[in-house]
Amino acid sequence: MIIIFQRILPHYRTGFFRKFTDKFKGTMVLYGQPHKNESLKNDDLKDDATFRKVKNLYFTKSGNIFISKIFRIILDSKPEVIISVFNTGNLNIYILFLLRKFYKFKIILWSFGYDPVRGFDPENNFSDKIRLYLSGKADAVIFYWEKGKEEVEKYAKKKNHFFVAPNTLDTEKLFILKEKFDDTGKEKIKSELGVNEKNHFVYIGRLLKDKEVEILIRAFSQLDSSKEDVRLTIVGDGPETDSLKELTKELGSNNIIFTGEILDEEQTGKWIYISDAFIMPGRLGLSVVHSFCFGTPVISQKKDGYFHGEGVGYIKDGVNGFLIEDGNVNAISEKLSEIINNPEVTLVLKENAYMTAKNDCSVERMLEGFEKAIEHAEQQQE
Repeated sequence: MIIIFQRILPHYRTGFFRKFTDKFKGTMVLYGQPHKNESLKNDDLKDDATFRKVKNLYFTKSGNIFISKIFRIILDSKPEVIISVFNTGNLNIYILFLLRKFYKFKIILWSFGYDPVRGFDPENNFSDKIRLYLSGKADAVIFYWEKGKEEVEKYAKKKNHFFVAPNTLDTEKLFILKEKFDDTGKEKIKSELGVNEKNHFVYIGRLLKDKEVEILIRAFSQLDSSKEDVRLTIVGDGPETDSLKELTKELGSNNIIFTGEILDEEQTGKWIYISDAFIMPGRLGLSVVHSFCFGTPVISQKKDGYFHGEGVGYIKDGVNGFLIEDGNVNAISEKLSEIINNPEVTLVLKENAYMTAKNDCSVERMLEGFEKAIEHAEQQQE
């Protein structure tokens, strides 16, 4: 039996876990409630044999240190393998390492790999030093992407138990939705969504500072003042909502529409499907995969250092999307205009985006990474 522990269970994870349990029968996914101050929420699930909700106890205002009521379930279930979300504030990990001595289960740690803002520096950062130590003690470590693995490998003495499971979504489900939309037709879906403009751009995600939606609004406003028949739809909610709406009013752009949060995958898929491009100037994550599954290119910004999430690794500049000079509002506006003026180029971008999703972002590749890590962990001697 395998137990997967996640601090929370956002909606975009459940599809992968269902695929996982199809392959590894009897897997149980444990998850707790979000911290009161965070915007990311749990999927609306009922407890069953696969998904069981437990209580998280948070010890800081940020919620980065917590412990969960998982140990009675673990002791009763007697799993062979436990796969845990991996950050040093997850106090459950330390108890799991102690219990491993007596209950002989294998521990697999699963994470991005390093702090996306400051990187990984175990020689000068105590939290990173702990992360490196735990990475060495685990039976296997799974990283979201190759860069995360590479950063930790620079300092690790033991590396053969490191694996990459490219972080993705339930791509099979999204591909089925795309086929459904192809049958319906783009114009009919646009009409259903109330989009009358010829050219449409979209942002979908939480409205947070690190997403830099302000830059998108400024860039689109420049386009809106010079082009007719264009619209930007912003799907999402978050702490920046009010200020972004106020900025839109100040700039006088009437073709920027805020829909609020939409979690239904079919509805968000429709918004992406009808769009000429998906734009997220700030930190990229799985929204790149989401967009590519519907054949929609992604526009973002080049960033120095450790800013972007794993999604940026899927973008090939000029092939399936664009990475613009950081902070260059004019360049983003010009790229939007280029997409409008060159439909043949846009078509190629769309085809390449879809093929990237098929070849590089598939849920099968993510499952393969987990399978290799589990096989390695199970072979380790007590």
